[in-house]
Formats: sequence, C-alpha cells, structure tokens
Amino acid sequence: MNRIIRSVLMVAVVVLGVSSVHASTTLMEIGRSPFHQPPLTSVDTLLQMVQDKRQEVMIGFDKAGLTEVYQPFVEQLPTAQIERVDFEKGTWFEWMLFKKKGKGDVRVAKDVTWANEKTFPGFKFDIDYDGNRYTFAVPLGCGNIALMGVKAIPAEPVVVPPPVAANQAPQCGGLTITPVRAFCGQIITVDASGSTDADGSIEKMNIAFVDDQGNVVSETVVDGKLVADVEMPCGATSVKVTMTDDKGETSSQADCVAAVEGMKRVRFLADAGYYRQFDPANYVFGRVGLEYKITDKFAVLGLIGGAPQVEGIDGESAFLVDLLGEYSFASRYFVDLGVGGWITDGDDDNAAENSQLDLVAGFGARVYGEPEDFNASLFVEVRSAFDELDGLYDYGRFGVGVRLRF
Repeated sequence: MNRIIRSVLMVAVVVLGVSSVHASTTLMEIGRSPFHQPPLTSVDTLLQMVQDKRQEVMIGFDKAGLTEVYQPFVEQLPTAQIERVDFEKGTWFEWMLFKKKGKGDVRVAKDVTWANEKTFPGFKFDIDYDGNRYTFAVPLGCGNIALMGVKAIPAEPVVVPPPVAANQAPQCGGLTITPVRAFCGQIITVDASGSTDADGSIEKMNIAFVDDQGNVVSETVVDGKLVADVEMPCGATSVKVTMTDDKGETSSQADCVAAVEGMKRVRFLADAGYYRQFDPANYVFGRVGLEYKITDKFAVLGLIGGAPQVEGIDGESAFLVDLLGEYSFASRYFVDLGVGGWITDGDDDNAAENSQLDLVAGFGARVYGEPEDFNASLFVEVRSAFDELDGLYDYGRFGVGVRLRF
C-alpha cells in the first residue's frame, strides 16, 4: 500500500512540474516583482540599469535560453533606436525577467500576456544577431527585460538605378571664318557660337588648321568659348573645329569645316626678258627682288638687275634698280607702274647712252601655278626716261619677259 501511495505522489509531482514549466502568465500589475527599482524614467536610466546589473542580465538570458544573445544585447543597446511606447491589453511577451517581490535570484516568466485594460509605459528596441532581429521591451515601472518576439532580418531591397541615357555628342551649329583669305600670321575670327549640347554644356573648342595632306598645321584649344581669334597659317588649309562637352564627348569634325587661305606677304621674285630699242638696240635683262603685299590685290615690287646690250648702234649696257607698284585683278592678271634707274657708263650727253630715271609700265598674266604657290607669269613692259617721253618711239625700251614668284 505504501508503495502505491509513493508512486501516486511521484506522478503528481511530475505533472505539477511539467504544468509549471509550460504554464502561461497573465500580468495585471507592473511593479510587484521588479527586476530593478526605482522605476526607469529615461533611456539613460535604462542604460545605467543594464550596466549596473550586467551579471544578473547575463544570468537571466542564460535561464531564458538566449545565452548567445546577451553579448550583442549589451553591445548594441547604447546605439539602438529605443522607443517609448504604451503597451496595450493583449500585448504578449515570449519571456520576462523578474525578481520575486524585487528580491532574490533572477527568474524567467514565459508566455506572459498583459491583461489589464490600462496601458503601461515602457521601452521597445531591436537587437540583431545571426540573421535574426530580437524585439525587446522593458516596462518603466519594474525594469523587467522581456522578449516580445524573433524574426528574420529582412533583406535589404535591391535598388536598381534608373538606366542612364547615353551622353549625346555636341552638335556644330555652323562655322563662320572672318576673313577666309588673310596674310600669314594675321588674326582671323573663328565663330562656332551656334553649336549646342542637348544634355549638357560645351566646355571647350578645338580649332585645327589642316593641309591638303591631312597634316595639322596649327592647333588651338579654347576653354569656355565658341568664338576665338587665332592666327592664319600660310597656304591653303581647312579649318576643322570640334567641341567637347562636360562629359568628354566630342563633336564630329565633318560638321564644322571651312576652307581658308593664308597668303605670304613677302615673296622672292626673278625676272628675265628682252628689251627692244627702236633707235636701234637690243638688250637682254634679268632682275631679282622682293614682292611685299599690302593687300591681296596691291603689292610693291623692289627689283635690281642688269640689261646688257647684245646688239645696236645706240645705247649702253645698264644696271637696273626698279621700284614698281602692282595691281592684280581677275585672279591671274596684273599691271605694273613705277620708276626705275637705268644706270650706264655711257656718254651723259647722248640721250641714247646716258643714265636716267625711267617711268616703267607693264602688263602680265599668270600662266603657271597657283597664286600662293610657286608660279610663272608672262609680261610686257615699256620704260622711258621722264625727259624723253616725247621720243618714246626712238629711245623707249619695249620688252617681254617671264616673272617667277617663289
């Protein structure tokens, strides 16, 4: 009989023990079994409580089965986003730490539900560990640390940046060169101000002078402007302008091209020809000198040379010093007018032999080459002393010749 009674008592103890382990707690009042006193009043007092009771907090986490979460809890709490909230009836806690009547060892109540109609104030915050987010609550009135629940930390949303439109190259809006013909080294204006960039701004302009072989003769880079003054190089060239925008994209050179011509202001000349004096006398002559262009149509020629007599009964061989003005027209034709020194060692009393200051006039045409390249011209020329113009037929010298420009 005694054995039967003992067996019944043992079964009763086991049943009661299991029931107490799995029993739920209905909480109606805050502060009867506080973990901490006095009541918490601020986040600072919460932090101080955890700091002062680190050992007991650790024991409580161990009893609650979250030993591994203790360290993240104390490390993250100072920087956690702690909210002050009012907990309403029906709020459920997975477990809650407490001390019976505020004394003794730390205990853990599980499956706790607030059943009072009144709300109670407390703190609420999250602690992250091992891919999970633990939500804790601490009532102000008792400091009982409680776990409200655990859930996986949501994955960060993948932010897909909007597609970036391809940068559009700047566009040339027309190119104006003023003037298109100028002397080498003369300043000309390059105007590409009509150019645009649809999705940005034009940061710089590159101006390149390119010869007919595709070689860059000269180049200028201008920052922040679409109008620039640059020097004209020599020869026939093309101006190719490119724009670069704020993203480094460049415009097409094919859209911004203009032909220009740089003229030499000073050139070397050489003349060779024949003079006929009807008195009679025949001369061959040769001269060398320089041409200086004042404008593209008007130039001054300075020449020196000689005119040896090759046949005749009058006249003498002469040394020539000529200064001529030349006017060009219709692309290839020119007229000359000026003065010349006909210097001889003949008889000064003989009008056919003496040294004299001549009036020189001529007319010619270019027959080979381009104006700014090496070319050759044929010309006719007449010269006579100023005091012998009335005897032009007898004493004047009528000539033909070839002029080479280098």
